[in-house]
Amino acid sequence: MTNENRSATRFAIGRRATALLATLLAMVTGLAALAVGDTTANAQTESVVTNDAGNAAEVSLVGDSTLAGVRWYGDYGSLDRFNFVLSAESCRRTIEQSCISREGYRSSNVLATMRSLDGQLGDVVVIMSGYNDPVDTIDEAIAEVTAEARGQGAEHVVWLTLRTSSDVDYSDPQEQSSINTFREYNEQLIAAAEASEGFLQIADWATYSLGSSSWFEYDGVHLSRSGVDALTTFLTGTLEQVLSGNDVSPAAAPWTVLVPGAEGERVADVQQAIIDAGIDVPGGADGAFGYDTMAAVAEYQRQAGDLLVTGAVDLETARLLGVYDDGTGADEIEPDPLSDAPLVEVANDVETVAAVASVSLGGEVSSGGAVIAWLTRIATVIALLVAAVALRRYQVVSRRRTRVRPPTPPQPERAG
Repeated sequence: MTNENRSATRFAIGRRATALLATLLAMVTGLAALAVGDTTANAQTESVVTNDAGNAAEVSLVGDSTLAGVRWYGDYGSLDRFNFVLSAESCRRTIEQSCISREGYRSSNVLATMRSLDGQLGDVVVIMSGYNDPVDTIDEAIAEVTAEARGQGAEHVVWLTLRTSSDVDYSDPQEQSSINTFREYNEQLIAAAEASEGFLQIADWATYSLGSSSWFEYDGVHLSRSGVDALTTFLTGTLEQVLSGNDVSPAAAPWTVLVPGAEGERVADVQQAIIDAGIDVPGGADGAFGYDTMAAVAEYQRQAGDLLVTGAVDLETARLLGVYDDGTGADEIEPDPLSDAPLVEVANDVETVAAVASVSLGGEVSSGGAVIAWLTRIATVIALLVAAVALRRYQVVSRRRTRVRPPTPPQPERAG
């Protein structure tokens, strides 16, 4: 067989395989759509619609791939208590052009989707979006989405907070967003909700899911099967509260553990609070969390006496510094999972772990146990460095895998 014939054969096989895959995808989508009774998949609006709940409230749910797991697994859980429209697409942005999704196409953004669903939004519009948005459009995105919902006669918009805990390792495919962007999003959501007089309410998914890494894929934002169950349960409870006339918005945006590399107003507040406590921060309150700031944080934690000395600003440290008040007393809330985590969990790279180990293991030792103490310190630092290298290699591989070959939607489990 000539090279031309081989090429033609490979092309024909590839074309047939592509057609077969498209057919299979259509079949899976259809089966998932049938999983909730009288449910239909609408290709034009990229939505799933169910009207099996009789006289129950009508709601809509619009989001990006963090919500799309509900559709991919075909598991709507207790949401069947409502008549709902769900439109969730991978790589969807809120008001800007969406990026190419893990399913191989570019979806409409949240705002355009809401407009395409004119007359179907219902009493409450749930938004789970923002993970792919650039930071400079956050305020505009919130304002335009809420204005569109008002214009269509919705009673409320409920917007889920973005996850910002230590297990989050996701950024937009075009590097427009990161965990710092997610924190900024939450802060602006809280501010917008306060100014909306109850029309915009914030469902604190970030805090609700804190410490539940098993609910997510390796990037900390996309849902696993158990995460789908958790999210639908959370959404059902939230919708019932809002429809009953309650305001579900938290008093403050969720706290994000601050480590070297973080920046912004919260970092500046922490630096100023440490300076006010009498501890020097080289460079002052410049809003950039470097290793000098980390050493100053560790010194503050050491002087406080009842804080874990990590150099990272966890929830308890932030509360004691007076830079975070969620309206809950320290004795009434569960400790931040990071407070009991290994130091490597709150560090991002080898240098961070080495520096944390240095500030955490510093201090005087008695002369009788000096040799043993120093040998123990050296062994601890080595162990931390080895763990950090392993963690860093895992993160690099994960990020490369995400950029080169994004994770595909979950496939149906085979029997047996």
